[in-house]
Amino acid sequence: AQAKRLEPDRPQKRLAVRPSLMGMAMSCGQFLWCGDTKKDPASLGFDDHAVHVSRDDDVSIKGVSLDFVTPIGEQSGTIEGWNDPERDPAAEERTQRLKTFEKRAMSNFSLGSGTASSRAASNTSNLGASGSAESGKASAAAAGAKGSRWSSLFDMGTINSESQHPSLADDERMITFEPASMYSSCEPSAINARNSGHPNRVRTTKFTPITWLPKSLANQFLRVANMYFLIIAVLVLFPWSPKNWKSKVFPFVAVLIWTALKDLFEDTRRRRDDAAENSQRCIRLKRSHNSSEEALEEVSWADILCGDVVFIPEDRAFPADLLLAHPAGDGEAFISTVMLDGETSLKNRQAPSICQVVSRKCARDDGDEWQAAQSMLGSAGQMLPPERLQRQLLRFTSNLRQPGVELKFPMPTAVLSDVRGYLQPRGNKEEALICPYNEDNFLPRGCVLRNTPWVLGIVVYVGSDTKTRLNASTSKMKFSNMQVNLNNCVRGLLAVLLSLCLYATIVAVVAEGGFAADSDELMPDARNPLVRFFMFCITFYHVVPLSLYVMYEMIKLLLAFQVNTDSQMYDPVRECKAQARTAEIIEEMGQVDFLFSDKTGTLTANEMVFARCHCGGQDLGEFRPGADGSAGAGLAETRRILLAGKDAEGSFEPLLNIATCLAVCHSVQVATKDGQPFFSGMSPDEVALVQAAHEMGVTFESRVRKKAGQTSELILKGPGSIERKFTVLHELAFTSDRKRMSVIVRHRNTIWCITKGADSVMETLLKEPLSDVCNNDLTTFSKQGLRTLVVGMRCVNPQEFEMWDAEYTTARNIIDESKDERMGEVAARIEHSLKFVGITAVDDKLQEGVPETIELLKSAGIRLWVLTGDKTETAVDIAKSCRLFTDATTMAYATSAGDAQAAEAKLLEAHALLTSKKDTGLVLDGQTLLHALASEECRKLIYDLGVVARSCICARLSPMQKLELVKLVRQQSKRSITMAVGDGANDVPMIQGAHIGVAIRGKEGTQAVQASDIAISYFRFLVPLLLCHGRRAYRRIALFLCYYLYKNIALLMSDVVWMHQDKFRARIAFPEYLSIGLNVIYVTWHLLFVIGFDRDLPDSVACRRPELYHVGPQRALFNARVFTKWMLLAALHGSVAWLIPFFMIGTYEYDSSQPGPFWECSTVVFTSVIFIVNLKLVLVSQNPLSFWITWLPTIGTLLAYLICLGLLSYTPLGKSVQPSMYQVPGEVLQSSKACLAFVITVCGALVIDLSEKISVYMMCPSKLQLAQRETWR
Repeated sequence: AQAKRLEPDRPQKRLAVRPSLMGMAMSCGQFLWCGDTKKDPASLGFDDHAVHVSRDDDVSIKGVSLDFVTPIGEQSGTIEGWNDPERDPAAEERTQRLKTFEKRAMSNFSLGSGTASSRAASNTSNLGASGSAESGKASAAAAGAKGSRWSSLFDMGTINSESQHPSLADDERMITFEPASMYSSCEPSAINARNSGHPNRVRTTKFTPITWLPKSLANQFLRVANMYFLIIAVLVLFPWSPKNWKSKVFPFVAVLIWTALKDLFEDTRRRRDDAAENSQRCIRLKRSHNSSEEALEEVSWADILCGDVVFIPEDRAFPADLLLAHPAGDGEAFISTVMLDGETSLKNRQAPSICQVVSRKCARDDGDEWQAAQSMLGSAGQMLPPERLQRQLLRFTSNLRQPGVELKFPMPTAVLSDVRGYLQPRGNKEEALICPYNEDNFLPRGCVLRNTPWVLGIVVYVGSDTKTRLNASTSKMKFSNMQVNLNNCVRGLLAVLLSLCLYATIVAVVAEGGFAADSDELMPDARNPLVRFFMFCITFYHVVPLSLYVMYEMIKLLLAFQVNTDSQMYDPVRECKAQARTAEIIEEMGQVDFLFSDKTGTLTANEMVFARCHCGGQDLGEFRPGADGSAGAGLAETRRILLAGKDAEGSFEPLLNIATCLAVCHSVQVATKDGQPFFSGMSPDEVALVQAAHEMGVTFESRVRKKAGQTSELILKGPGSIERKFTVLHELAFTSDRKRMSVIVRHRNTIWCITKGADSVMETLLKEPLSDVCNNDLTTFSKQGLRTLVVGMRCVNPQEFEMWDAEYTTARNIIDESKDERMGEVAARIEHSLKFVGITAVDDKLQEGVPETIELLKSAGIRLWVLTGDKTETAVDIAKSCRLFTDATTMAYATSAGDAQAAEAKLLEAHALLTSKKDTGLVLDGQTLLHALASEECRKLIYDLGVVARSCICARLSPMQKLELVKLVRQQSKRSITMAVGDGANDVPMIQGAHIGVAIRGKEGTQAVQASDIAISYFRFLVPLLLCHGRRAYRRIALFLCYYLYKNIALLMSDVVWMHQDKFRARIAFPEYLSIGLNVIYVTWHLLFVIGFDRDLPDSVACRRPELYHVGPQRALFNARVFTKWMLLAALHGSVAWLIPFFMIGTYEYDSSQPGPFWECSTVVFTSVIFIVNLKLVLVSQNPLSFWITWLPTIGTLLAYLICLGLLSYTPLGKSVQPSMYQVPGEVLQSSKACLAFVITVCGALVIDLSEKISVYMMCPSKLQLAQRETWR
């Protein structure tokens, strides 16, 4: 018999009538014309057609479901009894639904205009795939070649390219799979040509063998000091230089080479790590396949190209960024992204709809073999899968390539969620259909496949373009304020040097023949004033220590090592200690003024326990277990009511509703351990709520994702033995902006929207406002420090859902930057008019030691700000429980401001209240800050309040508001040091924005740790971190900077005194090969021991004496007064060291080539300076009597000096390089005047220092000295 089939007509962009043979070309889901065959169906508007259906459970087209029951007739696949009301009472209703379906589907396709509606974009499944394999094969066999290809592509659920073509960047990329070919091309071709044809090869090294030395030197000369030493090294090459070029060039070159070798060593380790990663093996489908060979080949990661199809077995990492083509098993893949974003929970991924269709075609064509391949794995020790599996993989890729496919995607970005692009069958652009893909179809490099036998993936981004590599760069470099001070000191010393040289040059020229030497006594070149100026620069060049920056970095590394090895901060649970991820800001931990802390997971343990619940107009009571482990009264009563069933009192239905909502509205995964369900998820709150539903009697048992779409099916068991199924149609995720989560589910043909969120948001979404009883319970729960959520639900009209579903799916398919914003807008359109279900309250217990820690930090002079997203009442209660606020605290509130004027008024009122009070606290909220942060006057007020108030709690804040508060303090006070402490990804902006970012290793992944400067396991570890390591680091670095510059100024002053005695001839005062050791040997290496290990108090005492920390925020140990004092002492010591020996020995005869009295006196002076500066370090150390820490390194460095002095004076090498020093030490030791001058000089220089130290200790001791007295008593 003849019939007419309705098929898409490509040229006319409409449904055309095609002749067909009845019974041979009929397949499930096709449109058939069943009217008068002599009439043109188009003229009738398609009002009269029917749909031929076959036996099946579900047929979908373009996102609209057509549900029907199995036919009643005896023969399967017939329509006998379909419309017989007597045999099928629901037939009339079903017939009406079919007609509605037809009209809706036809209007969706907009055949007259040739464009697909937004609802057409929502489908992700193939019509024919829902039917049996037999009907699918019949459909494929009966259709013509062109029509079949077009229809099959049309059934993929793609979008017509004319109606919605993706907006990609101008420099987009494309992978093309040619029909009937194993070869794929990539455009631009330069992508696969990078790295000599190895674009996926990772290179994290900074240098190549050729660029190592030039780049390292270029980086070193970015420092002002190195440029200064370079200029000196050039000047000493001239013949008029007062110093030998070898004594200046060689040490400078040695420092440069040392730093370059250090860079090379670090780069070698990176090169080794790169080689290990690039040499990992993976499986790739061969690009040119011979049927007699295997379809797969094993290659290294470095050999992967863009456009390759790779096979990844379970528990293997992805070698590049992949588009998931096919997951084995249940149609979805699970991946672990812990190394990328730190999240420990598994993420599920699906193939794009066009690939799902190919998978279903493989299942229809070779069902048994294909099905068996889904769980097939290779044998142990082999990477290549079995031959049977290889054949199925080849079949899949052949089917994917058969029509020819183009995969287009934009330039890579570092944002993990920014994944967009589309697949498009090749052909006439008017006919071409596109299938967008997003993050749900994406497999990032380095992530690991879990709980999935294997996957096939298409390589889209390789090498440096992958998300892993784009996110591997470190955050913006942080520089400590002491580093800034050091740079300023160096600039100041250079300015002093230039001024001194200019002064000497002017005097030498102006006072020539009088106070200055006559020009006839100088070499000809030295008579030029400019040359004379450069000669003085060379003479005084050691004013800036050559090894300054090297030693500065080394002592910081030592301090960081001490943090990493401190047993006080050992975590036995994770078996790790604190980790100083950068040593650059180590001393700033001793100067913290403001500490910004997250609450959840930072102050609290992030171990959520369901505590209370409001439902049915009442507080159900306590859900937490009692001291004996028994169930709380509220939980026991809830169980009893739910088990009693509908015959119980009227609270059954409300309790069942809230238990069901908690068991359905979540993204938790469930597994079975020891016969009990085990729930896991990214949010501990969600896990606690699902666990609470389970304890009530409603258990979330499983989540099964349907193969033919984006939906999943939840199985709930309980109360009792009742089992219920919920189909999750959409999950609207929680975000910090939305502050709520929703799921759209279907249960027994009814669609429900279930929402849970913060009460501040949910109040506007409820159909009716919360009752007074609800508000009272909310306030009560909040005052108990519990985290509250409001739960609501509503029944959604099918027509409303269809329209919303089309909009949401269209928004989800957007592939530009507006996607998230658009999805949020559409999601909000269905979250309204909710029926109130109940209120949940979860207890997040404080970590051990938090109250004591906060009390100590406040006593240390640190201002604490706790930033949280909780309600104000909850935040204040937590602040009181952790002793941020006490009963004696004067509290000021600046909350709920409606505009900028109101915010300013509340801030002024709070400032007036807190001024002149001692123990003060401030309460702010996000709404007030929203208006206040936009006003410069309010920003200054907030900072002033932060200074006046010793502690502050900020509620209802978003992550960006946390960052804005940190920035506010940094902008208002350049001097204040800020520290931010957090544990989650939402704390990353705050951690990176503060001077010091501290991460708490928690349960919200490792993103905070990766962004931090220091990682610890518990909040209480801040006490040893700040009061021990931070305080000592500031003291040690301050002492190092002052002392390291002091010793050079002391030597410089001897040069200055000699310059005046020598009448400005610019001659050197000390043997140059002796003086170059000052900054390399004599007064350098022992600093690492004396300063690095000098401990003023035991850790146990330091942790109990927070007042000792005050010197840091007050900058008491390094400021203009302290630095000036050190420089004046240096001038005094240097002058005394020169004048006393020369006054006692009394000789000025100068001969640079022969030993003589001058060099004997010079040696006495230089030795005096070495002993003075070393003994000065002993005096200022915290343990001056300690042999191992103080005296042993000091004696060692003095012995090293004497050895160098002997080598320079009594060896042939010493005689050749420094002839003026030959046997001079022996002459000095034989001279009683010289020995006496040495003793008097050292004692006379240090007597002032020793007297000052004893006087201060006895008459006005510092807090530290008082603590030392008590400890050592």
